[in-house]
Amino acid sequence: MKKTRIVVGVLALAVVAAIVIACTKEEKTMVDQSSNQMTTVSKEDDMSAYLKHFKEKMQSAEKGNETLSLEDARWHLEAVLNYTYGDAEWPFSAIHCDTFYYELPTMGGVVNLVQLNEAFNSFSNNVEKVYEECTLPEKRILAIQTRFNTDSKDGDVSAQIIINTCGIMPVYPRFDYTDYWHDYYDEDWHYGYGKCGPYSGQCEGSGAPHELTNKANLRIPEYGCLQGYRKYVTDVSPVEIHAIDDVFLRDSNSPCGYKIYYNSNDPYDPSHNPSHCIPPEDMNYYLDKFIEIMMYFKPNGKEPISALYLYDILTSIPGAVLFRLDIDYAIIHCEYVGLDE
Repeated sequence: MKKTRIVVGVLALAVVAAIVIACTKEEKTMVDQSSNQMTTVSKEDDMSAYLKHFKEKMQSAEKGNETLSLEDARWHLEAVLNYTYGDAEWPFSAIHCDTFYYELPTMGGVVNLVQLNEAFNSFSNNVEKVYEECTLPEKRILAIQTRFNTDSKDGDVSAQIIINTCGIMPVYPRFDYTDYWHDYYDEDWHYGYGKCGPYSGQCEGSGAPHELTNKANLRIPEYGCLQGYRKYVTDVSPVEIHAIDDVFLRDSNSPCGYKIYYNSNDPYDPSHNPSHCIPPEDMNYYLDKFIEIMMYFKPNGKEPISALYLYDILTSIPGAVLFRLDIDYAIIHCEYVGLDE
């Protein structure tokens, strides 16, 4: 059994990569106002046009009783929120994570457009409030992820959104000779033991997971849209990567035997780190392994957009500590918004 503390703090680096377009076919019909002819809009052909049309229909007074399955409702809610508010431009150097909930009534396992629009309006208020309160320089909404919990006894759904708001903060891309970091960091309480070793007592409130998160995200590729286009994401997929749960993560050259930090608290185990202090050369080893890990776990058709290192306690082994790496992958879209004059 594991007790998890999530670390947040994300950055990005300009590296050119291909634009990925959604491959899930779902067609909707809309009227061409100039000719009164019916035109087919599909996700595959034009995601932006599809989402724009769906949002207009969802918000119109004539939407009627059209229903969606729970998974379709979740996907459309996430996609329309990202289409409306998302701005996935790179680079960025810091990120805030906020979570909100909404009780969504269902009708026999389906959701109609009226109910979906009410959820969208409620979450829109949350997104706008988070954006307004964010103090990061050059702030923007990077991505919004939705989850549906269907465990309610009355059959309703607890809808959840996770909002990633990013901005620009200067961070050096490598660890230097002063970067001795304690392995403990608790984002929930904004608390960590800071630097250690010869620099003990400095930078209290941070820790190795937080510092790795900042620098690792400098290595996430940039996805270039042409001038005059904006970027947004759909189909956000989080992947949880535990230090000791995959053979791929083993490495005999690692300071602890794994590509992600692990401290077994066993004095006879090479991974044992009694001081819980990670020196700069070890911090750079874990940092250098990030891209390799990121690409190995990348789902087909999706690209990484953010990464979080977490501090885990193995309650089954008193004193044992390991890090977990959460990477969000998504499909990237470009929408033409016009050239600045």
